[in-house]
Amino acid sequence: MKKFFPLILIALLLPVMLYSVDFYEAGSQQFSFRLGTNVPAFVHFFSDNTTAGGPGEGNTGMKMGGYGAISFQMFNSPKTAIGGEIGYNFNFSAEKEFFSAVPFFGKYTYYPVQGSFDLPLSVGLGGAYIKYKTSSLMTLYTNLEIGAIWYPGENWGFGLSTGIWLIPELNYEPSLKADNAIAGFIPITLSVTYRQ
Repeated sequence: MKKFFPLILIALLLPVMLYSVDFYEAGSQQFSFRLGTNVPAFVHFFSDNTTAGGPGEGNTGMKMGGYGAISFQMFNSPKTAIGGEIGYNFNFSAEKEFFSAVPFFGKYTYYPVQGSFDLPLSVGLGGAYIKYKTSSLMTLYTNLEIGAIWYPGENWGFGLSTGIWLIPELNYEPSLKADNAIAGFIPITLSVTYRQ
């Protein structure tokens, strides 16, 4: 059954995506506030090719954390929008050390379903300022997200989104190269969106 779940989901959503009426036009805008949690999914260390998965001690070493962000998007066609987001992400390690990341990135979003119910599919690329213990680093950042936004009225909507964030830590100092890694997080966020 697990093998057929994605196929069943695609079969149910495909007619809706193909025949949805365009609500947006080029120049339409959205402004969102997001707040939620994030789950440490994995950390992969390049020096010894090891991967730790899941939150908590004995896995990634990080506990579930929080995330808050603001984003803006402008539609460049009836189904696609470009924009950006800036946020703040934090987690605690098993040793009660504080990890934080400030991602700032451009995002491209496709809206196969839109109107009183939007189904945005986004990809983001940019940078992040990360800090852990006494070290800090500016690094790359990318994400893939899927969301659902319900608009009970014309302008204001309430949403839920999830996806995967990838944050590499690439140190160039020889003493820190053993710490080079890539971390993955799964966000679960609620949003309030204003559109015009």
